[in-house]
Amino acid sequence: MKVLNWIMLILLVVGWVNRGLYAWLDLNLVALVFPDVVTKSMDVTGVETTVTTISMMAKIVYSLVTIGALRTLIGNFKKA
Repeated sequence: MKVLNWIMLILLVVGWVNRGLYAWLDLNLVALVFPDVVTKSMDVTGVETTVTTISMMAKIVYSLVTIGALRTLIGNFKKA
């Protein structure tokens, strides 16, 4: 259980650093490491449409950071 707590704390710090850099320097490290996927398509009228979606790896990283933050928060309330 101690290892799981350390993993969750590391995920919390990763999220904290990423959000801080994004707020202060407009630099999103997760998006830099796992860039968004851009797809272009053309409809029947000949108009080109661009769709940007977040990559699956970035979604996984964001999800793990969220789980780590929630787990750490819940763990701190249980200790009190």
